[in-house]
Amino acid sequence: MKGFRSILFCIACILFAGNANFLSAQQQNLQDSLTKSVKELMNERFEGGAAGSLGEKIVAEHLYNTLKGAGVAMLSPLQGDDFGMANPATHDTLYSRNVVGIIPGYDSRLKEEYILLGTHLDGGGADNNASGVATLLEIAKMVAKNNFMFRRSVIVAFFGAGELANAGSFYFVNRSFAEVDKIRFMIDINSVGLSGSGNEFQAFVGVPDRELIAKILTVAERPLSITPQIAEKEPFASDYRNFHSAKIPVTLFTTGFNARRGTRMDNTGLLDYFQMSQIAEFIYSFAVVMANEENSAQVAGNSSAGSLAERVYLQNEVDKRARFFKSDERGFLKDWVYQYVKYPQNAVDNGIEGNVVVEFIVGANGDIGNVRIVEGLDEEIDKEVIRVIKGSPKWKPAVKDGNKVSVKISLSVEFKLSKKYRFGIKR
Repeated sequence: MKGFRSILFCIACILFAGNANFLSAQQQNLQDSLTKSVKELMNERFEGGAAGSLGEKIVAEHLYNTLKGAGVAMLSPLQGDDFGMANPATHDTLYSRNVVGIIPGYDSRLKEEYILLGTHLDGGGADNNASGVATLLEIAKMVAKNNFMFRRSVIVAFFGAGELANAGSFYFVNRSFAEVDKIRFMIDINSVGLSGSGNEFQAFVGVPDRELIAKILTVAERPLSITPQIAEKEPFASDYRNFHSAKIPVTLFTTGFNARRGTRMDNTGLLDYFQMSQIAEFIYSFAVVMANEENSAQVAGNSSAGSLAERVYLQNEVDKRARFFKSDERGFLKDWVYQYVKYPQNAVDNGIEGNVVVEFIVGANGDIGNVRIVEGLDEEIDKEVIRVIKGSPKWKPAVKDGNKVSVKISLSVEFKLSKKYRFGIKR
């Protein structure tokens, strides 16, 4: 028996080491990408993204092309959505610009609501605010890659003239964006490059909100996650203020005040790129939570909870998420759905393609039930999706407060007629 246990222990060690190596490689890739992005943004030709400069136009084009290349649908033109303001130095009209894109949500009901992630594109320093711009770019890539995990649509915004009283975000909220009333939450990312005593990663939620703070700290409970301090006082003025004034719930993520702000000493050598990669992953995970809350009140931090026996939870509301073997929903799509679903020949002949949004419940016993189409595409395709999901093996059930519970899961299944399939739907 001892020998058998030793073998099991060795196998567990090998698996853990394999996962650790994978996570390490993933973290390193993100860290490398952030480092490269910050160095690009600090190029002299960008002129620090200063409002009204030629460099600001070049930065706007760089951001536009990077976002579009990652699959983000752009709402602003190539050189940004420009706006005029009084130049505080000359009193002439100064033109700055915002760069805005959107990743549509998959839920037919909630995709008309928005979670906004924003930062200011000017500052001239590595921490202020190349760190914020680079971090938001990486998060935008993650959201675009995993768009099937977001029920609400995600807006990504790089605001001009942040150093001039946050003029870009004021213009966006009060003049530019017609559906401000549909923004359910705003995440502000500003100066996230420092570390050490006095520059800890922190979150500021504006008006104290226990439930919102609880959501932030719940994300921090995930394995290997960084944990933000909850700031009691505003670290500094930032773009979130304009959203807060519009009665939109907000959270500012930052590593705090930089004494070298506005000087040549705010350079690339100051930044903690490893911690920046942790911060990017944390904010991405937090965005998933806020985009998937069932209703607007929950997004704003005013959710109410029923008893364990009565509730069917969402994945982000439980302590341990339901798992398909050792994988998540993406693994279920890749390893089960796209392996066994077939493209109906009639749909192929008629050129039908698009996405099917399907919803199902993973019970406390791990069984799949209540499979239904939320947003259909074609009768035969819809039936095929239901067939494959109903045939799923048992899942490992979700756990809440030590109890196995039922969870509701929604997925978007893509049917595409191009020769190159994302995962390989059979025709």
